[in-house]
Amino acid sequence: MKEFHPVENINFRLLKVGEIAGIHYKSPFPTDAVVVYGIGAPIPPDNGHLPDVPIILAHNIDIFVPDYIGYGRSDGIFTPENCIKTFTNLQKSFSEGCSGFSGYEDKQVPLQYKRIIYIERNFGGTYVPVLPRFNEDIKELAIFCPVVDSKSCGSIPGEETNESFFRSMKEDGYYHLYRGILDERWTHNLENEDDLSPMDNIRHLKNARLFIGHGQKDQVVHYSKSVEYYRRLLSAFSIERINSC
Repeated sequence: MKEFHPVENINFRLLKVGEIAGIHYKSPFPTDAVVVYGIGAPIPPDNGHLPDVPIILAHNIDIFVPDYIGYGRSDGIFTPENCIKTFTNLQKSFSEGCSGFSGYEDKQVPLQYKRIIYIERNFGGTYVPVLPRFNEDIKELAIFCPVVDSKSCGSIPGEETNESFFRSMKEDGYYHLYRGILDERWTHNLENEDDLSPMDNIRHLKNARLFIGHGQKDQVVHYSKSVEYYRRLLSAFSIERINSC
């Protein structure tokens, strides 16, 4: 079993990898593994305060929290396809080796990893589970409180609806951060009309390892959506027994 190291002083910096900006948290020990962490929405970009960081770093794994292409400090236009491209571009860059540029320090930071794990929460859960469809080398996935069926958002009393999501983007000014969110392609995406829903891409997870975590007290995305997704996974791959809790 890998030794567990508590982390006290967290070392992080903003790096630009191609068109993608993100916060890079460095493990205090040498590592060839990284977690690429997709955050929820709508929220400001991470700036060194991701609450899960101490837990992940304690296992000697670096973390990179990207701003999706077209969001925050990254270049481009925010589209569903570019959310996926954010992760697939990083897979290629990190596996082949690249440099992340720190503008504040005016320096290049070399980055290369043998093991790349994709973790998300909430909004990111719409895209992380479909990544193996676009890159078969992406095989380790974890989704927490994910939006796996955006069309059904709001179908259970208390859930956030797509309408309230768009209203916040527009009226709370988040569209300045998510440049392109008001385009009609997002309406099609949230209505599962573009073949990018996790529910429509289960078959591509055949060779992947997927962890699903969802609390029963979640008021934004009801946990029953993850339960249904889990059941479809079992059915798709004829799994008779699987670890659950």
